[in-house]
Amino acid sequence: MGKCGLVMKDPTTSKYKIKLYEKNGCLKGDALCSYIKVDSVDLALQILDGSYIRSNQVKVERAKFTLKGEFDPTKKPKQKKRKEKEKLKKKQEALFAWKPEKLRGERPKCEKVVVVKNAFQPQEFNNNVELILELKEDFRDEAGKLGNCRRVEIYDAHPEGVVQIFMSGHEEADAVVANFNGRFFGGKRLTAELYDGVTRFKINETDAERDQRLAQWEKFISEDDPAPKNSEQAGGNNDPAEAVTPPREDNDDDDNDSE
Repeated sequence: MGKCGLVMKDPTTSKYKIKLYEKNGCLKGDALCSYIKVDSVDLALQILDGSYIRSNQVKVERAKFTLKGEFDPTKKPKQKKRKEKEKLKKKQEALFAWKPEKLRGERPKCEKVVVVKNAFQPQEFNNNVELILELKEDFRDEAGKLGNCRRVEIYDAHPEGVVQIFMSGHEEADAVVANFNGRFFGGKRLTAELYDGVTRFKINETDAERDQRLAQWEKFISEDDPAPKNSEQAGGNNDPAEAVTPPREDNDDDDNDSE
C-alpha cells in the first residue's frame, strides 16, 4: 500500500492506520488503509486493483462508511483540540516538504555542540546555588575566546558533571574540544568531545529532590543584605526629608544568559 502514497499514522500510538478485519479469531481477508492524501487513494485504485499479492488477486475500492444500528452519542470519538489538529497538520506537511540532500562530507549540526564532563560534582550546588551561574559564565567566557559561544547548558544533577557548550561553527567546536580536553578546572581534569546528537543528559529528579532544590533556591534568593539603619540611628534627625536612603541591592544573580 505504501507504493501509492504515505499511509496515515495514529497521532497517539504512532502506528500506521491499517486495520485487518477478523471473524472468530481468523482474518477475513478484508483490510482498511488510510492515506494522508486523497490522491493516494485514486492511485491505489489504478495500480493495486486487480493485482496479485502472494498469489491472491486483490480487489481495491474506496471505503464506504455507513452507520450500523442506532446512533449512540456516548460512543462518539472525542474531538481533538485545535492545537492538536494544527500540530498533526504540521507533522503531515513536513512529510511532504522538500529537504535538500546533505553534501558529501558535510558534518551534522550536532557536532557544533561540545560535551564537557567532570566539570563539577552535583553536591557542590547544595549549599551554593549561585555556583551554577558562576560556572556557566566561566565556561561561556573560556569558550568565547575560541569563537562565538551561543549558549551553555549546565546539567547540575548529572553525576558526571556534564556541561554542554553550543558554538556557532564546527571549527569553533573543534577548537573548544582541543582546548578543554585534558585541561584542569577547579582541581578536576575535564574531558571534552563533540556531541553525538543522541545522548540525553537531563536527569529527572524525584518529588523529594525537587522540593529540596526549591527550598534551597528560596532560601538563597531570600537572603538580603542587613537592614539599613533608620534616620534616628543614623543621626537622631526625625526630619523625613533627611531620612537615610536604604542602599540599593545589586541583583547580580538575575543576570542570566538571554539567548
